[in-house]
Amino acid sequence: MRVARALVDATTALAGDAALADPGREARFLLARLLDRPESWLLAHPEAEVDDTRQATIRLWVRRRLRGEPAHYIVGTCPFWGRELLVTPDVLIPRPETELMVERALGAPLPAAPRILDVGTGSGCLAVTLALELPGSLVTATDRSPAALAVARRNTARFGARVALSCGDLAPHLAGGFDLVVANLPYIPNGEIAALPPDVREYEPRSALAGGADGADLLRHLIADLPRLLGPAGHALLEVGPGHAALLAAVVAGAGLVMFKRIRDPGGVQRVLQLGRFLVQV
Repeated sequence: MRVARALVDATTALAGDAALADPGREARFLLARLLDRPESWLLAHPEAEVDDTRQATIRLWVRRRLRGEPAHYIVGTCPFWGRELLVTPDVLIPRPETELMVERALGAPLPAAPRILDVGTGSGCLAVTLALELPGSLVTATDRSPAALAVARRNTARFGARVALSCGDLAPHLAGGFDLVVANLPYIPNGEIAALPPDVREYEPRSALAGGADGADLLRHLIADLPRLLGPAGHALLEVGPGHAALLAAVVAGAGLVMFKRIRDPGGVQRVLQLGRFLVQV
């Protein structure tokens, strides 16, 4: 079978699911990952052969996608900041909006060898990226899930990132003095989980999604601990949900911190909060 035929067959099968907005795009994503080629290569080489083993695999992948399984779990990787990170159902699939924290961190005032803490690391996407983009940094990453830490450990090895991994609920077990704390903690209100898309609700780990009645339970706990975790000039970047910036303003002030930046995602949501001991112009 040639690439062109494989794409047509996969697209036709995926078109049977009305929930998939773009079956052609889904088909290109799966086949490109299977052949370890860019999607553009598929269009440029429609005559290339797909062997029998890969034909069987793409059919299996299409059936799994039709059952609602996220494509990134099917192929086992997800792009983040230009790298293909390993992902499994033990970790949340990294979202593009989380890259806002990387962008902000790389522009932040940090010392030459910053101490960085990633709380709730999941796949390790933030910890690995910051360790590689800030050579000389000392990165520590925590997660309460041993299974998630196993995925993060595979990603650190995959890219040769220098990250110290630690199992624990948030960071009370760690000493402070960090120049930067980043965290993408669960922030979906419990009552909204049932309304999430099926591929999220049924396949991604609930423990990485549900953040309590208003979605901010873990964020409150972490903010309360930030004065201990942060060094004298340290600051924090927190990914939050809609409305959380206003909801957490009093919590931040009560911890003696300043919310000096609210970064909006492409949808206009105040998605990343930048906190510190002092007002910083960055």
